[in-house]
Amino acid sequence: MFVRPYYGVNIHTDAQGEYGSVLHSNDVFPDLPVINSATILNTAENIQAVILDAYAEGRILPDELIRRVSEMTFDKLVIKTTTATVKSDLELIRQIKLARPGCYVITAGQTSADLKTWITANTDIDQVITEPMDKYFYRLVYGTDGTIDDMPTPDYTLVNYKAYTDDSGRVRLTLLASRSCPMKCSYCPYIKYYGDYEPRDTDKVLDDVRTLVSLGAEVIQFRDQFFTCNKDRIRDLCQRMIDENIKVSWICETKLSSLDEDLVDLMKKAGLMLVCFGVESGNTEILEAYNSNKGELSDQIAKVKMLRDKGILTMAFYIIGFPEDTWESVYDTYKCAETIGSDIVNFNEYTTFYFEDKDSLTPDVFCQFANSTNIDMSASLSREEIRYAIDLFSTMYTAGHDCLEKAYTYNHKLMNAYKENVRRILMCDNDLYRLSEMLRDRT
Repeated sequence: MFVRPYYGVNIHTDAQGEYGSVLHSNDVFPDLPVINSATILNTAENIQAVILDAYAEGRILPDELIRRVSEMTFDKLVIKTTTATVKSDLELIRQIKLARPGCYVITAGQTSADLKTWITANTDIDQVITEPMDKYFYRLVYGTDGTIDDMPTPDYTLVNYKAYTDDSGRVRLTLLASRSCPMKCSYCPYIKYYGDYEPRDTDKVLDDVRTLVSLGAEVIQFRDQFFTCNKDRIRDLCQRMIDENIKVSWICETKLSSLDEDLVDLMKKAGLMLVCFGVESGNTEILEAYNSNKGELSDQIAKVKMLRDKGILTMAFYIIGFPEDTWESVYDTYKCAETIGSDIVNFNEYTTFYFEDKDSLTPDVFCQFANSTNIDMSASLSREEIRYAIDLFSTMYTAGHDCLEKAYTYNHKLMNAYKENVRRILMCDNDLYRLSEMLRDRT
C-alpha cells in the first residue's frame, strides 16, 4: 500500500526530482512516481497495490490517516518523503508502527535516499529505497532493469484522480514523455536522481495521452525537464495528436532555444497552452559556473514574444541566492525577468542537493514546510535577505505585469496567510495529533 500524507501545507511531492516543492496555491498535483509504481506492481499476478492519497481524498488529516492505515490490510506500506515534510513523514511512520505493531514500512524518494544512513540508525523503518521507485518496483516484479519504454501507462483509476485540479478547477493529470535532461546543469536534482536522459517511445506516449483523455483529463502536464529536446520526435507526437483529433490542453517545460515557429504552430494546434522554461540567473558568469546554458537573452525575448503572439502562455523560473550572488547580481536577475517578460514568473531560493557527506546528514538539514535547506549557501547574502528579494521581486513583477490589486491579494495577503499557517503548524512541534486538531478547528 502506498500512502501520500497531508500536513496542512500543499506539497507537489514529485517536483524537484522527487524532493518535493511547497506550493502557494490551491493546485493539487498527482504524485506520478507513486501511481507509476503501483501500476507496475499490479501487473504482477500475485501483487495488489493500492494508494491512499490524503490529497485526493479531501485532504485527510494525519490522525485520521493513522487510524485508516491501522485498520487496513496490507503486507508492506510505502511512504515517499519530501524535504519539506520529512520530519512529519518520519513521525507519521512512527505513529503508524505504534498503531500497527510489526507492520513493514518502506520509505522512498530522494530525501529518504539522502538520509538513508540516519534513518537506518535512528528509526525502525524497515527499508529505504535509494533509486527512483518505479525502477525499483519494476526490477522487483520483472527481475530486470526497466527503461522508460518498459513502464506501463499510469493507472489513474487507482486514485480519485478528478481531485487533481489546477487553480481554475480543471482536471490536470501528469505524464512523462521523457525523463532527466541532457543539459547537465550542475545544480539539477533531476539529473542527480534519474541519471541519463531517456525519451519514451512516441507510440507509448500517445497511448498514455489517449488513456488520460478518455478518463476526462482537461489538462495534461508533461513532467519532462526538456520536452522539445528532440524536435522531430515532438513534431511526430503533435501531428499524430492532430490527426487523431485528440482534444486536450497541455503544458510542457523546455529550453526556449529549441523552439522554432513551425514547431510551435504544430504544438499549438495539438493543444499546447503553456510553456515553462528556466532562465535561472541574469548573470552570465554565474550561469557559466554551473554549466547552465539557457540560451541568449535576445533569443529568449524573441521566443516569449512569439509564443505570446500565438496565444501561448509562458512561465519562467529564476533562482535567487546562488553562492556567488550579490545584491547587484540578484537585481540583474530581476531586470532580466522584466526584459524577457513572461506571463508568469517563479523566483526560487537556491538550494543545493549535492551533499558531500550523506552519512552525516540528519533531517535537520531540511527546512520544514519550505523550499530550502538549513545550509547557508551565499557568501554575500543571508537567507533573510534572499527571501526578502524573492518576495519583493514577486510582488513587483505581479504589480507591473498584472495589477497592484493582484499583487496585494496573492503576493501579500496569500503569502502572509501561508506564513501564518506554517507558524501555527511549527508550534505543534511535530505532534501530529495536535496538528490535526489545530487544522480541524481552523476549518
